[in-house]
Amino acid sequence: MSELIQLQEGQKVGSWTITKKLGEGGFGAVYLCKGKDDELNALKVEAENDPHGLLRMEVYVLMELKKTKFQARHFLGLKDRGNVPGKFNYVVMTLVGKSLQELRNEAPMKKFSMGTAISVGRQCLEALEDLHNVGILHRDIKPGNYTIGRKELNELRKVYMLDFGMARKFVKEDGTLRNPRARAGFRGTVKYAPLACHVHREQCRKDDIESWMYMLVEITCGRLPWRNLTESNDVGLFKKDCKGERYRCLFGGCPREYTEIFPILDKGKFFDAPDYPAIYKLLELALQNTRAQEFPYDWEM
Repeated sequence: MSELIQLQEGQKVGSWTITKKLGEGGFGAVYLCKGKDDELNALKVEAENDPHGLLRMEVYVLMELKKTKFQARHFLGLKDRGNVPGKFNYVVMTLVGKSLQELRNEAPMKKFSMGTAISVGRQCLEALEDLHNVGILHRDIKPGNYTIGRKELNELRKVYMLDFGMARKFVKEDGTLRNPRARAGFRGTVKYAPLACHVHREQCRKDDIESWMYMLVEITCGRLPWRNLTESNDVGLFKKDCKGERYRCLFGGCPREYTEIFPILDKGKFFDAPDYPAIYKLLELALQNTRAQEFPYDWEM
């Protein structure tokens, strides 16, 4: 395993000054930094010899999105990228607020109000659709990989998608779709991974949405029925059962419309684009039929 790069307060990295550490994970660490104009940003750092090289994919995805109209909706701005020779690579991105995972953990009963859950879920799906529209799968959809914006920027109602280290391009340079591999390694987080991942099948767009569905249930109801299982195979079998006769085990306490999303996904084949409009329509119906109040979001109060 590569070393975890530690930067100190006041240290200069390129034209950026480190203010404090924000967090760390398997990828490396994230720091608060200031530029010449004193604007706060986030600097993500990764050891130069890291065998996974997740930052490279992060930069690629953000650069692809930058070329399109999609970036402004739910993606961070890429401010800078660079390398300190022999030590580490870094990227500087827009600073955002708390993740949906942090917000859920702070919420009563570990869940959002119905209106907030449905509305935020819709924004998360919009981000996923935008990512798919540039030919990229995320492959690690979960509450920890979405954040809200900063209060100072009046962005408490805006959701951003993060962390593209597991992402994979599914479209070739000529615009055709890549054929699935005979066997694919596990990519993602066991709790939210799609069934395809558990059986080592190549993931496609509908699998990202399956992970989003599990996340949506969790922020709506506060739990997933397999939350206490640790073995990937056991979790996979539970998910398979929840697509069949045990579906109430997954959707108990959720709007009825949630149960209609899996059949939409199951109609699609590997190369098919998911029916996003149909899913948005179900979310809109869920909001109407539960008579839930969409705004303000829970964390605004």
